[in-house]
Order: sequence, then structure tokens, then C-alpha cells
Amino acid sequence: MAPSSEPTANLPLRVLVIDDEPLAEAIKLAWDSRVDESTKVSHLSEAELCTGESQRLNADVIIYPSYLIGELAERELIEPLDHNDAADPVFDRQGLFELIRLHEIVWGDKVYAVPLGSPQFMLLYRKDLFAKLEIEPPTTWEQYQVLAERLAEPSVGAEVGVQSEAVWRGAVEPSAPMWAGTMFLARAAAYARHRNQYSALFDFNTMDPLIATPPFERALNEMTALAAAQRQEPVSPDDALRKFLSGECAMAISWPHRTSENLSADSSIGEERIGIAELPGSSEVYNHGTGSWEQRADTESSHASLLAFDGRLGSVTKACRRKKHAFGMLFMISGTDLGSTISSASAHTALYRESHLRQAHAWVEPMLDGSAARQYGEVIQSALNRPIWIDAIRVPGRSAYLEALDKAIVSALDQTATATAALQSATSEWNKVTNSKGRDSQQRAYMRSLGLEP
Repeated sequence: MAPSSEPTANLPLRVLVIDDEPLAEAIKLAWDSRVDESTKVSHLSEAELCTGESQRLNADVIIYPSYLIGELAERELIEPLDHNDAADPVFDRQGLFELIRLHEIVWGDKVYAVPLGSPQFMLLYRKDLFAKLEIEPPTTWEQYQVLAERLAEPSVGAEVGVQSEAVWRGAVEPSAPMWAGTMFLARAAAYARHRNQYSALFDFNTMDPLIATPPFERALNEMTALAAAQRQEPVSPDDALRKFLSGECAMAISWPHRTSENLSADSSIGEERIGIAELPGSSEVYNHGTGSWEQRADTESSHASLLAFDGRLGSVTKACRRKKHAFGMLFMISGTDLGSTISSASAHTALYRESHLRQAHAWVEPMLDGSAARQYGEVIQSALNRPIWIDAIRVPGRSAYLEALDKAIVSALDQTATATAALQSATSEWNKVTNSKGRDSQQRAYMRSLGLEP
């Protein structure tokens, strides 16, 4: 790299990484091996970042969970890319999947970040069992509910060698605290996101929550019915993936990824038995304008993607001493040459470029290096190239909103509250969070999260 003309050219870049040590190590190794300087890397937790009141970060670059872009942008802690930066050929913004290019890295009408990838919930299923029964993966949540009940029968498990005394379920999905609310949003997305309705979680004119409305109530009723029928204990996405790979269920909702725990170490099923498909969707969608359910158009996808429930972004901070150099780093680590190598070091990322499809195996467990990896890549590509999505909450105060939602969903799953009562409780708590943050400022932030300028 040519010497910088910036007045602080001799100062090393300071990189602050939020909750991702493996990714921090990969970034430092890649940068230091290519540039004649040593990067200074520091770490901070999400809680420390969000509870701090500082108006400046002691860093030039920050790497952070995708859902925190609103927290950082609203506090004016990060710098947007100007037109020339956004068009930089090393960045290659046009090569990104559509929802990442146009939405996840954008706040308001400005690009604030480069992506390092965001996972998607997906459906893992026993390909061998589905072939024996001559059935296809469910494409709607209604089909999924029926199929989960059918596949839970012990006689079905016996078809693939499950012993009568062994644990066997038709489906396993994340329902543990800290994940129940997110899984609920993934289920509700296809019901709640009408093609003519830009906002799904809040009324963007008033910030009144929409989560106690019919599409969300339907999703929660289905979720609680499945949990009761399957007698499922609360599990995380990693737990769900582990149970699937160990042969305990016919279907699981999670996503394959590399972790330090090596989730496939105890796998009892081979890669050839694993199928991966998109999450189910819905042929029906709720129209808030008319207060009624409608059939989706024949030309319309039945799926809706849930964005930014995890993932990683990189931004230049307002306190940056070497902005050109910092943007150069971000473009390099997220670009076409090094992006897959660096991103795949993290358990919180996924492929994010069209060119990554042939490298999809880099993000998944080694045992899935085959047709399952190809299917995984195709699911990510499809989910991130559609016009219908909802956010997993990107406004300031996200953790408080999600904690309240999570508590409500768990109360419905353990049958201490009805779906209606649980969602009304969550609505009340969301209003408290909004009021504590300032309703007007939250309304403006929510509009920016949708790509609008208030």
C-alpha cells in the first residue's frame, strides 16, 4: 500500500471489536501481514457499548453486531461513506446480496458500514427420511406444523434406524431465553410483511407496536402448539443444530456454521442425509390497511426474511484519525479477495456476496462440505435477494425491546399466559422502552431503520 498523505499517517489503526475474538484475530492477521504496521485491536462487550454515554469511541474502526448500526448511527459514533467511498471498486458494493447492499449496511439514506455477513434461519431436514416417505420440505408454516406432528411418530423414526427408546421429535426450533423472541419474529415475518406495508413491528408514524396484531398472534399460537405437541425443552440454535446432527429429530430450525465447539463432532448422520431449505412462509398475509387476511399474488414469494438478528458490520468511527486508511482496511477485509477468509472466522456471519456461492463451505461445519454446503449457500442467496423482509429490531434500546418480547414469548410457550395476553404484555413493555428513550427520537430512528429520512 502506498504511503498515506494523511497528517496522522504514522499512527496505527485502532480497531474496536464487539463480542467476536476470532474475527478480531483474523482481521489483525490479514491487515498486519499486508501493511507495514501493527494494528491495535481492543475488545468491548455489547452491554458495555450500549450502556456507555461517551460521544467518542477510542478507535478508528469498529466491528460490531449488525443490529447495532442504529445505536451507533443515532449516537453519531460512526461515519457514513461518501459517494466515492461507496463506489470504490475494492468495496464492490454491487456484488453484495440485495438486502445487504440496500438495507443492512444503510441507515436512513446513507451507507454507514461494510458487511461481513449475516446468517439466516433455515430448515434442516432428514433428506433420507423425506425420500423414503416421498415428501418435500414444507413451504408454509401450516405445512410445517402438520408435517412436524406426522414425523414425530416413533414409527417414522424407525424408518431411519431410531430405536424405540431413543429421543425422537418431528421438529426442534430455538425457544430458549434470548432466542424465543427472535424465533417468533422469524415465524411471524411472512404473515406480517404485506407488500404494500413498509413497516411491520411499529407504526412508523406513532411508534405504536404492532406485535399484538393478528399476524403475530397467529405465529405465536402456532409456535406454542408445536412446543406442546413436541414436548420440547427450551433450546438455542446451536442446541437445535446439535440435536439434528445427532439424529434426534426429522427437522430443525437453525443454521450451519463453524464454531469452536465443533457441533458435528458427535454427529450420527452423514452429510448425504442432510437437506437444507428456506424457512417456511405463508400464502396468506395480513393487510393492516384493510384489517383482513389476503392471498399473496401468484408472482409473489411466500417467504419473508428476518434481517440482522446476528451478523457483523464494520464502520469508520467519528473519532477516526486516518479516515482514508480506515476505509481502506474495511474495503480490504470485506472485499472479494479476502472477505470469505475473514468473515468465515466468525460464528456470527455468513456469505454476503454473489461470488461467495462457490465458497459456501467456508462458513459451515467441515462435515457439510458437499451438497449441504451448496444448499446452504443457495438459501442465503435467495433469502437476501428478495424485496420482503422485517428487521430483528435495529433501533436504540434493542436489547430492552428484545428482552421484553423474549419474556412474553417464553410465558406463552410454558403456558403461563395465552398468546393474546403475552403479546399485549410485550406491547405494554415496548411502549415503556420507547417512552424511556424518547418517542419522537425513536420514531425518527425507526424510520431511518427502514431506509427513510424523517
